[in-house]
Amino acid sequence: MKRRTLIAGLGSLTASGVFAVGSGAFTSVSAKRTVSISVANDSTAFLKLNEQGNGRRSYTDGGTIGFDIPGPGEDDYGGTDPEGLGTDSVYRFGGDADNAEQGLFAAENQGTQPVKLYSTQAETDGVPTVTMYDVDTGNLLTEESPSDPMDVGNQLRCGLEIDTHGVPVREDEYDVTLTIHADATAD
Repeated sequence: MKRRTLIAGLGSLTASGVFAVGSGAFTSVSAKRTVSISVANDSTAFLKLNEQGNGRRSYTDGGTIGFDIPGPGEDDYGGTDPEGLGTDSVYRFGGDADNAEQGLFAAENQGTQPVKLYSTQAETDGVPTVTMYDVDTGNLLTEESPSDPMDVGNQLRCGLEIDTHGVPVREDEYDVTLTIHADATAD
């Protein structure tokens, strides 16, 4: 009898030990929190984006910067009447049309810490590939090779490189979304 009591007691102790260890563990949790977010125009955001020049290739619409290449009225000053970019080519646009100012746009760090800038493009199959570059150095700004750290208050003059290799000719324009990243760096 005592042997059975001992075995039953050990079994109860082992089972309660398993429950005691496992009772505080969880594999997932969900918690609702309130987040207050202020959204600002490009010109007043943490990463300030400003068109350079007179708005022919870079422009501001509703507080957001955009680009038209070739820009409206591109033939007005050169008389060449371009209809678009050539196939299987790489173009660099480092300034606005008919303007000597360097940079298609400027990115300024209005945050609280140094950042490195680069651009990405989600869709690249069958559409032009667009990459941001530093007009002063000529370096492409990619995730693998971002800008040098930009201190708070500093700006970088940028251009766009457009690669049309493997892109078919078509009547309507390509709409490409370029994402500009500013990643904080360690102090």
